[in-house]
Order: sequence, then structure tokens, then C-alpha cells
Amino acid sequence: MLRSKALSTSIFLCLAVLVIGGFQVVPADDFVRQAIGRLQNFYIGSFPEKSYIHTDKAFYAVGETIWLKAYVVEASQHRPDTMSRVLYVDLVAPDQRVVAQRVLRLTQGTAAADFELADSLAQGMYTVRAYTNWMRNFSPDYFFSKRLPVWQTAAVPATADAARRGARTIARKAAQAPKPKTDVQFFPEGGNLVAGLPTVVAFKATDEYGRGVTVSGQITDDQGQAAGTFKSLHAGMGTVLLTPQPGRQYKAAVVLPGGARAEYPLPAVAASGFVLKVTQTKEFVYVGVQRQTAAGNAPAENVTLLAHVRGNVAYAANGQLTGSEGYAARIPKAKFPTGVAHFTLFDGQGVAQGERLAFIDAQPGLLVRITPDKATYAPREKVNLTVAVTDGTGQPVATQLSLAVTNALATGTNEAPQTTILTHLLLTSDLKGYVENPGYYFQNKTPATEQALDHLMLTQGWRRFVWKEILTDKKPPRPFALEQTLSVGGQVVRPNEKAAGVSQLTIFQAGAKAGMTIANTDTDGSFVIGGFQGKDTARVVVQARKEKGGSNLLIKLNPRWPEVTALTWPLPAEPQPAVTAYLQQSQKQQKAERQYRADTAKTIMLKGVTVAGRKPTPRPDARRIYGQADVVLRTDDIPGSNSFFSVLQLLQGRVAGVQVSGSAPNFQVQIRGGTSISGSNSPLFVLDGIPVDIDAVNTIPVTDVETVEILKGPSAAIYGSRGAGGVIAIFTKRGNSNYDYSKTPAPGIATAMLPAYYQAREFYAPRYETAARPAQPRPDYRSTTLYWAPTLRTDATGQAQVSFYCSDDASTFRVVVEGLSNAGTPGVGTGEFKVGN
Repeated sequence: MLRSKALSTSIFLCLAVLVIGGFQVVPADDFVRQAIGRLQNFYIGSFPEKSYIHTDKAFYAVGETIWLKAYVVEASQHRPDTMSRVLYVDLVAPDQRVVAQRVLRLTQGTAAADFELADSLAQGMYTVRAYTNWMRNFSPDYFFSKRLPVWQTAAVPATADAARRGARTIARKAAQAPKPKTDVQFFPEGGNLVAGLPTVVAFKATDEYGRGVTVSGQITDDQGQAAGTFKSLHAGMGTVLLTPQPGRQYKAAVVLPGGARAEYPLPAVAASGFVLKVTQTKEFVYVGVQRQTAAGNAPAENVTLLAHVRGNVAYAANGQLTGSEGYAARIPKAKFPTGVAHFTLFDGQGVAQGERLAFIDAQPGLLVRITPDKATYAPREKVNLTVAVTDGTGQPVATQLSLAVTNALATGTNEAPQTTILTHLLLTSDLKGYVENPGYYFQNKTPATEQALDHLMLTQGWRRFVWKEILTDKKPPRPFALEQTLSVGGQVVRPNEKAAGVSQLTIFQAGAKAGMTIANTDTDGSFVIGGFQGKDTARVVVQARKEKGGSNLLIKLNPRWPEVTALTWPLPAEPQPAVTAYLQQSQKQQKAERQYRADTAKTIMLKGVTVAGRKPTPRPDARRIYGQADVVLRTDDIPGSNSFFSVLQLLQGRVAGVQVSGSAPNFQVQIRGGTSISGSNSPLFVLDGIPVDIDAVNTIPVTDVETVEILKGPSAAIYGSRGAGGVIAIFTKRGNSNYDYSKTPAPGIATAMLPAYYQAREFYAPRYETAARPAQPRPDYRSTTLYWAPTLRTDATGQAQVSFYCSDDASTFRVVVEGLSNAGTPGVGTGEFKVGN
């Protein structure tokens, strides 16, 4: 007898289940509640975040500026109220060097910044990546990453002979270079190939850079029997239907680009197990489950099906399967938020036996309309734009936006991925690996694009957690803190690299906020020190000791910057015609920039300048605020200096007028002739430019010291009353900006440099209040990016007004607006206008 029953709790709502075969819905058990509870606890406890960068253009020329707006949201609802308030943005060169970095202070989840592309930069595919400190606890896959082609505006002229030699060199290198590697992978739907059960097998063929390539081929078993043929569709992806037979092994004979052939194995065939299928119609998602059992009468088995989007549970049901039969569920799409849905099937032991991803386009996004007050403008005429944002029902929505007005030539080609806040938050941020041109799946919703999107789900499936770990409530270590302000973190360990337990920390800070703070580490020796305001770069010294006074400890600071893992491909030998035309515009603009300054001050052009070279003087050490010390001791110049217990022992009897008394570790120091207002002759101790106490000095190993400098009398006056007793300045090797930190660990003490928050430059936009032009007007060179507004907000009516002036360039300009509502709904809008002569 077939039965169906809807189950509901305050946490989840089960929907109608269409039962086939031997599936019977049974009362909800503890596992369903446990799975949902642990899933929600994961999102609450791990607080995953997403970052996104909106850039003004899709590609650039060397010498231009990348204008950008950063968005950071919590990963579940996409609301911009994330816990993190600090964002790091890197510009990575094609050779994987970080050529520029920005540290941004987030306000309501957003910040503006820019990168100047210096003339010295090489042409190539650059990467902008963005991440919070908290994201580093998980995987670089969480970082936002966007590839940006950067072109030279003009080639270096060459003679005919040089051109021929260059062509021969390129041909020779091309012949010697290894053939591009093609990788073809096969993915059974739900994860399993089970004997006797028909299964959709998806495949993806990529080159060495992760870009899709066209392939075709045939699947055969180990006896040479044909089992199916296939051919890739969009981006090297496709599917083939396969019914694997018991005891057989399968392989694919693939025709690669260029006609070469290669064989790739398919996953092994299991004798028994589950197959999970997902299909969609306009209003419903259909989920089917089939089970294959071993020979004989297999007992009935309880199974659980759970579906969620970013931790928001849309469906959960448990039931009982008998024999080799299965069931299907029909779920209304309205129960899902828009995004990547995860369907997971658990067996009776609570082990995940199948998982399938599907993109559910359920809820309408923001509708962003851009309306210029005219279709065509004259040069230098004022443009008035109205930006209106509504939801799916036509109601106005409060939204924070960023707006770019650029030459239509710069709005994207097939060389640049069409990445928007919509494609990133709803799609690519929840998939593993590089997604080629994600805008393809959103621009034109046709049966072909919907099929391609489903192929993407089948081949690049990923989840932010492993069910086995989440169900056992396993919490991995998270050494990187949620930063509300800039912070320094790390761990105190013993020389054998084992955790030192609770240790006492003394934190010294130089600069305007100079001071000393005492804190304790956690039980595993880890620590996070926050509260740094980021107004200026700051040097911080951290000292660790045990509560009983022991100092045989090592401080391992968390690295300030993560390693670069971005992999990009080279640019084509020649740009596309649209790119070439844009580069000509950029070259014209940059030439004008060199002739006329972009400000309102009077500009004087110099006819010629003679530059005379001379040997550069060494850069002064930022740790010193004084000129010349009275005495300078270099540890490398003192024989056997490494045998001394401490720096103070090293000073005994070595410097006239400096008296060191007592014994280790309780040395006392006086500099003869100095007396402070308190009547004490104790000198001021300065470590790498930061005033510290004598206890901190007693713990510094001599092997870590570069120089010791003594200031007496008038020389110490720069330190005011604190230096009345003289100054002993100690400079460590690690405090030197040129020190290689990989040489030795820092015993008991560590120095960190904290960056300052980046202050974004203001985009230059001239104003022409009157139509009359002066007799000799200064050229307005804005021909690539005409206007950039990173902090645009709609009012109570869902509208925002933007005004700016055209330049002298007669072109077609495209307006792109991206933004996010307070509720976490992303939106993108585009518009266009012309400037005529």
C-alpha cells in the first residue's frame, strides 16, 4: 500500500512527496532534526563570508587606473552586515607576484579603492582578489578573484630584420613548447555509478588554464562493447546517459582539439547503492532516488533527503525503501531562495550516499533601470541620470550602488569574464574552481543556457563543509580572527613547536598611539591582538613569557598576506579589433594627461629638463628618530657575542659611563651623568623604536640583536623627559625591513608591521556650469572612463540622481550599475547614451 505524509517542524517544511515503488514516509526521527540543526550551527558558528569587487571596466591599458567598489556580505542571506570590518584587496601580476595591495575599512559592508597601473607593468592577464582575514580560515576558493586583461597601448617600433627575427623566434618557441594539456573528467549524477541503474554522466573538458575545449568521443566497457557517444556543448561540458552493467569497467575514447585522441577512465561501478536524479520544470523541482541491492531479499532501509540553499533548508524528509525500488519528490521552486541548491541523500546510518547541485531561479532579483534625460549629448554637456531600483513586485528598494560610465569599447569582449555582483553572489561563489564567462548563464535565459547551467552544476559541484565532519560537530582550528579592526595574531609555542599553553604577552606599540598592553594567550597558546586604528602604519612588538617567568618560547605570527594561488592564461598575440580601438583611445587620453594636469590649478609646461644621476643615499631606518648615537655596538663586530646571556650582559664593562650591575636575569643599568626629574638614573630602553621596560630587554637573545646604540645627555634630549637618564636603543635583525624572516624563529619576541587603511582617490570629474567655452579651452581627455560613482544610494522612492558632464570625446558611452539591497538581493542594470560633435 502506498502512503505519503507531509512532515513539518518549526525549522523546516516538508512538501508533497510523490511516492513510487516501495518508498514509505515514516515519522521524522532524530537524524533529520540533527542534520538540520548541525547545518544551521555551521552557518552560525563558522559565519562564512563572501566578497565581491565591481571594477569600472572589463579590461585596461597600462597607465590607466582601476576604479573599484568592494562589497562584503555574510554567505547565507547575502546581507551586508558581516562581522568583518577589514578587507584586503590584491593586484596579482601574470607571474603571480602581488604588485599592489589595499587594506580597506568597510562601512556597512562596502569600501571604495583604486589601483594605478604603472607604465612599467608588463602586459598580461592580471588578477584582482579580495578576502577578509576570517576567510583565510577556510580555503582560497572563498576569495573573490577576477581576471583583468591589461594591454600595452603601443608596441615598440622594430625594423624589418628585427621583425623577421622575432617571428622566427616565436615560431621556434611554439614548436618547442609542450602541447596544451587537455583534461577530461566524468561526473555521475549524484556521485555514483551503480550496476543496472541508468545514470546521467556529465563531463567537462578543459585546457591547462581551466578553459573549456570542444571534445567528442565514445564510451566502451572493458570488453570493447559500446555504451554511448557524447559531444561537448558549451564550455567543454556535456552529458551522456549510461546504464552500467555488473562487473564492468568503463572508459572514454576522446577526440581532443586538433584531432588527437586520448582515453580517460570513468568512475568504478558499484554492485549496490543509490542513484540521485534532479530535474526541473518552470514551477517545480523533481528529485528521484533509486536503490540497487545485492542479490537476495535486502531489508528495508530508512533514508533521508535534505535540500538547502546556502544553509537555508527548503526540503527535508525521511522514509523507508524496500527492495530495489525508489521514490520521487516534487518540490515547488517557491520554497527555495535563488541560488545553488544542494540535494543530499543519507542512508540509514546517516552517511551521505549521494549529492546533487542544481541552480534554482526561484525569486526575482532587483530590477535596476537607468534613464538618461537625453539620448544624445553635445561635448561638455551636462548628463542627468535617474537610477530606479524595484523588487519583483515593482516596489521601491533601498539599495547601495556603484556606477561606472565608460566608453562602449571597454565594456567587455569574449576575452573578459562577464562577472557581476549577480553572477558572483548567486553562482560562482558557491562553486569550486574557475567558472568561464558566468554572465553567459544570466544574459539570455534560453533552453540552451539552462542546459549549460545544469551541466555546470553537475561538473563543478562543491559545498562549504563535509557532512561527516558537520554531523560529528567537528570544529577545525581557525587561527585567523574576525577583524573589526586591524589585528595581529599568532601562537606561542615551545622550541619543539608544541603549544606552550597559557602565556603572558606584553605588547608594545610605537607611533602616535604608543603604549604597552598586557594580555594572555588561550590555552593552546593562540592569541589575537586587535584595536589598531589603521590611521598610519604601526610597528608592534610582542613579547611572550610564562606566568612563572620562563621565556624559552617562540612566537609564530600569522602571515599578514596569504600566498598567491591564482593561475591565469596569456593574452592573445593580437587584441581583438574592439580592444585595439579602445587602446588607441586610451593612448590619446594618456598623452593629453601628460600635457595637462587634471586639476583646477594653473599648469606650467616645461620645455625641457636635464636629469643628472648620482649614487642614491641609503634610506634612513624608520626605527630611529635621532641622527647619530654617541656609541654604536654591532654584535657581529664583537667576538663571541652569541655566548652572552643577554644584551645587558654584553654591555658590562664595554661602554664608558654605562654601569650594568647585578646578575642574569636581574640586571640593573645606569648611565653616569643622567638624572631624570624623579631622581632616577635609569635609562630609557627602546626596542626597534618602541619604548619598553627592562624586563623585556632582559629576555632578548643576543643572537637576535643587530646593534645597540647609546645616547647620553644632549643626544637623548629628543626623547624629552623620558630620556633624561640616557637612552639605550636596541635594534633587532627582525626589526630591519630588509630582514629575511625565514632564517630563524624569533625567540620570545616578534615584531609586526601593521598597514594603514587605504584612502581612495576621488575620481576627477570637471564641471562646466556655462555653455560658453573659453577662447583656449583645456582639452577634456576623458575618453575611457567618463564617470565613476562608488557610493550611490537610492532614496525612499528607490531612486538616485546622478549628474556629470560629457568630455570632448564623441563616442557611445555605456552605464553599468551594480548594487545590493539591505536584505541581500543583488542587482545589475545597464544603459547607454551618445556624445556627438
